[in-house]
Amino acid sequence: MKRLLVPAAVIAASTLFALLLAEIALRVIGFSSPVWYRPDPELGWTLRPGLEAWYTNEGKALVRVNAAGMRDRDHPVEKAANVYRIAVLGDSYAEALQVDAEQAFWAVLPRELERCGFAGGRKIEVLNFGISGYGTAQELALLESRALRYRPDLVLLQFTNGNDVTNNHYALEAKKTRPFYRLNPDGSLWRDDSFTSSAPFAVHSSRRNELMRRAADYSRVLQLVRKVQSGSLFRQAHADGAGVEQGLEAVVLAAPREPNWEEAWTITERLIAKAADTAKRGGAKFLVVTVPYAIQVHPDAAVRKALEAKLGVADLFYPDNRVAGFAKRHGIQAVPLALEMQPLAEERKAYFHGFDNIGMGRGHWNAEGHRTAAELIARHLCARQS
Repeated sequence: MKRLLVPAAVIAASTLFALLLAEIALRVIGFSSPVWYRPDPELGWTLRPGLEAWYTNEGKALVRVNAAGMRDRDHPVEKAANVYRIAVLGDSYAEALQVDAEQAFWAVLPRELERCGFAGGRKIEVLNFGISGYGTAQELALLESRALRYRPDLVLLQFTNGNDVTNNHYALEAKKTRPFYRLNPDGSLWRDDSFTSSAPFAVHSSRRNELMRRAADYSRVLQLVRKVQSGSLFRQAHADGAGVEQGLEAVVLAAPREPNWEEAWTITERLIAKAADTAKRGGAKFLVVTVPYAIQVHPDAAVRKALEAKLGVADLFYPDNRVAGFAKRHGIQAVPLALEMQPLAEERKAYFHGFDNIGMGRGHWNAEGHRTAAELIARHLCARQS
């Protein structure tokens, strides 16, 4: 027994020592990949309340999640009398893990609005409800169940051209652990929450997975193991053969040619209208802001023209123009950012998307992209106020 125990103890001690060295090494090089999200039976998933960690996949930022599960500071539910509140709904562009919180467009926006006297001298407070991967259906559900409790004066829906239409359609969206809206025969919408009884959602919601999420908060080694298992360690943002970066749907750059895509656009438009009506019934104004593809606002016109030729489209603005046109017909305020950011990018020779660690001209907005977006949104809001 002694001959067996001694080697086993040596192996165990050596393993623990190796793990300790690996843990130290990963912390020294700045590796960080915590589990940012947890399952939610109403929304599909949410940020984990109280989490604080470094985000390093694109750019580098210390991210703090507040007690309500928002990438934001804590906000009281009750609104003070001298406060004008803006609730931002959106996906990873609003969540903005890639930049410091004070650089995100929703943090820059109050300063820009105050310059034109927006809100009549009241303090402007922006609440960020953005969650990565959300489509319009989840954003609507979040508006109804949580955001309106804060009594916003304005609801800003951040709409991503690249993938929100896909996110909103059950057949087109690969990640099914989320609520969807579907069309009835009469054209009305009905909400499908069947994901809550699915096997994948049950696995994600299990006690074992919750313990693993918590354990990963304290171990960079465990974070690395999870990253390798998911395949995301070696997955990088890159352009496909048509020049459109991974994760974005080039098909939305033209009018739908397939029934599923036409239906996806119909559902999307009705979700935008439903969100606008929900905001109005909650006592808030409503604004939809379209966020561009990186290629739409690439500073090199030749690169954009090459993609247009490959895809056989006249320009790259179909989703912006479609959302803006729908909004105008239904009395909804809209800011199609791509149309205004593209000439600015070309004039300044500036990349609004990208970071040193993934390359420029791809991925999410960098600090310059967020700042420019805030300026343009504020310009529209100020002009419509006057």
